[in-house]
Amino acid sequence: MPFAKRKTWFLVTDGAKARLYESQGPRTDFSLKNEWLEKEARTPSRELDSERPVRGRTIGTGAPYAVDVPSSHEKAKAHFLSARAEDINAGHEDAKFDQLVIAAAPSALGILRKKLSTDVITKLIAILDKDLTNFSDQDLHSYFIERLERW
Repeated sequence: MPFAKRKTWFLVTDGAKARLYESQGPRTDFSLKNEWLEKEARTPSRELDSERPVRGRTIGTGAPYAVDVPSSHEKAKAHFLSARAEDINAGHEDAKFDQLVIAAAPSALGILRKKLSTDVITKLIAILDKDLTNFSDQDLHSYFIERLERW
């Protein structure tokens, strides 16, 4: 009796662009399931934010201070990554994949890890902290074959 093939999802993201691939092994098709692009997360902060950061002086000593508020760019990136985590969580609930590989920029990985459910995290077989969003589909497949022993 042959073994059942496991579906593996590959999420490649950088916080403004994401691609989701599906494969059933290194020698099978590596097909693009979905692609997302967030225009606001790609737009520079200087074009999104019209207000300057809040600054002032403390009463008494007169020491300067600044309030560190996340930029619109950072908010758009966090919202985009939260939506991708929700997509992955929903895919897990619908049993659409058996294993998961995430390749993301380090800043994006931190946000994704917080948003993924614990059940999805148990399905992770690899986390690559590298931005691979500009790789072609063929180059990505080759890259994953080199880096992963099996899937």
